[in-house]
Amino acid sequence: MRNRFSYEPSSRAAWDRQGQRRGHGRKLRRGILKFILLKLVAELPRHGYDLIRAFREHGWGGGPGSVYPLLSFLEASGYVTSHDDGQRRTYEITEKGRKVLAERAADVAAFFGASGEEEEPEPTDELRDAVDRLIQAVTQLAPNSKPETVERVREMLDRTRKDIYTLLAQE
Repeated sequence: MRNRFSYEPSSRAAWDRQGQRRGHGRKLRRGILKFILLKLVAELPRHGYDLIRAFREHGWGGGPGSVYPLLSFLEASGYVTSHDDGQRRTYEITEKGRKVLAERAADVAAFFGASGEEEEPEPTDELRDAVDRLIQAVTQLAPNSKPETVERVREMLDRTRKDIYTLLAQE
């Protein structure tokens, strides 16, 4: 049963079970993910979870549902090899993978930016992240929250909304 304070994440943003934001990161151009995976595996052999963690740290949109199928594709294509290290499968780039990565070096460099690093986040991205964190905090209100707590939160939100409109009017 939904309460009136529950938050249904949109397709643009969602929260995983540990409260980490997912699906709201930097949009990846179609087809570039496999080359990013190759670049990351070329830097050092990695397992799938390590690659997913690298994506999350950079705010990119790759998760298990996209990373593991692409790793299987890259392995079937002969671009990477894998071997079991106890409980994990570690992936390493092959010579064929290095050649394909070299052919797509311009695309990969463009993705990472001219310096080889990720672009600076847009101010609107940071604002959207702040809104997401605010929504997550507000959704902590439960049907059994004290009525005075709910009222104080509502007043704070109304005051903040008015302050934003005042600020926009001054621009």
